[in-house]
Amino acid sequence: MAQSNIFQWRQGTGWLIFSSGTFTNGETEAVDWRMLNRCDADGALVYIDAAGDAITAERYLNYLSDMGGRAGYTVDIIGEDDHTLRQQIGDAGIVVIGDGPQADKLYNGLHGAAIEAIQTAYEHGAVIMGCGLGAEIFGQWFLPPSTRQALPGFEWLTRSIILTTQPGGPTRQTLKNLLRAQPTLYGLGIRPGSALVLGPENQVELWGKQQISISLGQAYSVQTE
Repeated sequence: MAQSNIFQWRQGTGWLIFSSGTFTNGETEAVDWRMLNRCDADGALVYIDAAGDAITAERYLNYLSDMGGRAGYTVDIIGEDDHTLRQQIGDAGIVVIGDGPQADKLYNGLHGAAIEAIQTAYEHGAVIMGCGLGAEIFGQWFLPPSTRQALPGFEWLTRSIILTTQPGGPTRQTLKNLLRAQPTLYGLGIRPGSALVLGPENQVELWGKQQISISLGQAYSVQTE
């Protein structure tokens, strides 16, 4: 695990970006531009659109292309076989896990070959960016907007509950309730147009509007390996 202050995250040679907001109104432009320029790894840009839809995915890839981004394509993590997922995602230089209303589809689809391939790409130096729900799913617990039932996250950001501002999303009271039940965790709030960025040499950066909030559970303490 890499660590800086309270943040402890999955070790790799790439970068992790957890962002909030929508590209359609320009609020994520500063974050997206820096994401494109941060990547040194070879390979295409892969967009995982399981939480959203194909039309939004195509618009997003065109938007990044207009900003000077590398060639990209979407990957169907629901329909493709494991071998294809490992090849298409594992060889990527940038992997973007997109936002959208279909939390269950994203959550279920990422398990297995897809998340393993994302890990492979990250170990090879890729930039991994989670947007909205695509960021929240990397905490220790994941709160789908359609329910108040917490699900185990992928825990790339250890002991965290990541919340991005989205219509119908978990409320601050929901977070407080979960932190009371599990007081050794912390909540990470990311406002639209902002991103938390974690690097391979324990770098921690804030991009865009830099509006990040942290709520510590009552029994939280910094742990070192």
